[in-house]
Amino acid sequence: MKRLTALILVLALLFALAACDNATPVLAGTPTPAATPTPLPDAFSAEITAQPLPTDLLGNEIQASEHYWQYLSFGEMRVYEYSDGTFLDGLCVNAYPEPLDGAVRIAYYTSEGELCGVGAIHNAEGTTRLETGTNAIYAEINTDIDVTQMDFVLEVVTPYTPAAAETPAP
Repeated sequence: MKRLTALILVLALLFALAACDNATPVLAGTPTPAATPTPLPDAFSAEITAQPLPTDLLGNEIQASEHYWQYLSFGEMRVYEYSDGTFLDGLCVNAYPEPLDGAVRIAYYTSEGELCGVGAIHNAEGTTRLETGTNAIYAEINTDIDVTQMDFVLEVVTPYTPAAAETPAP
């Protein structure tokens, strides 16, 4: 029995020694190359390559020909028939700090898309100049049908731009 015990102990010792592993780190693979200095890039210098975009007096970029249309709002529009004509009365508010000049028309279209009424909008003096603030506007609508209950559109004929300063009469 002693022999069996000794044999078991020897076998256990052999299994224990076989399970041990050397845990010392070993460097393997390609060594890291030595550091070399990286050249510095050229210094950055800002360079303007395009023309600045034009702006209006309020600092907004002018990107389209109808830019100043955004400063006009129309309201209290009334279309009526009187005697043998059809007329429009209304208000236009110019929110731009200078007078604007251009041309806009009122237009009526049938359900098929055909023009059936049109009129040029003007101010109380009969011109297209709209002063800063509220302006009374008028139009005589050329039509041969009753358009008072129809929807209309405002169409820009000549884009609005700041009006030239008026010279006082001597």
